[in-house]
Amino acid sequence: MQYLSRIVDQRLKLLLNVFGAVLVEGPKWCGKTTTAEMQSHSILRLQDPDEREALLKTAEVKPSLLLKGETPRLLDEW
Repeated sequence: MQYLSRIVDQRLKLLLNVFGAVLVEGPKWCGKTTTAEMQSHSILRLQDPDEREALLKTAEVKPSLLLKGETPRLLDEW
């Protein structure tokens, strides 16, 4: 599938450079994850049911472990 550029792409890139973290909100299936993936160098998919319990425990004990990875890092579906 070919990615179609969106108006928000350049704004997201700018915001990531300025702030280092950006919250992307919107309705389901509008392209939030796909757009964020284009800017990301690593992804943590938090919606995986097989990993959910372990990820929640990690978030409680040492959340910094969830941030390990190349930046910008996408934390998807918290």
